[in-house]
Amino acid sequence: MDYAAKIWTTLQDKGFVGAGAIMAFPYGGTDPHGMMLETFYFTAEIEEHLGTLVVKRNYGPEGVSVDEVLGDPETHLGAVTVMFQRAAGYDDATRNWFYAKYLPDGTLDRNPMDMALAGLVGKDADAGCIACHQGAAPDYLFTTDAKLPGMR
Repeated sequence: MDYAAKIWTTLQDKGFVGAGAIMAFPYGGTDPHGMMLETFYFTAEIEEHLGTLVVKRNYGPEGVSVDEVLGDPETHLGAVTVMFQRAAGYDDATRNWFYAKYLPDGTLDRNPMDMALAGLVGKDADAGCIACHQGAAPDYLFTTDAKLPGMR
């Protein structure tokens, strides 16, 4: 949870969360992320490690339009989900991705068993971040096949 807090601070410092956050043109999404999404990719330094940080803002409810999200993003923001590629050796089997799901205020979301959604979420499980994203091997990213800066 401490590492997830450092990622949230980076998101604040870079202007990806909070009032006046950088906006992109939303696109249609689906569960578990949201009905409208924005996705950003950049390189970030966290604990002296430079890695790829993928930020997805998840908007709803079902039926929300692009214009509604653009006109009032704070009202429609349901969650912010991230993937950060940590240094080799964090978890090589999952390409060293650290996952987190934040509520709009920066607190970590929790699963039905009251576990914070941060770290190796869904490893060796039938559901969860890793369980889903392993279907996008080899890089675990669904939205791009580009070799992003900071990726190994």
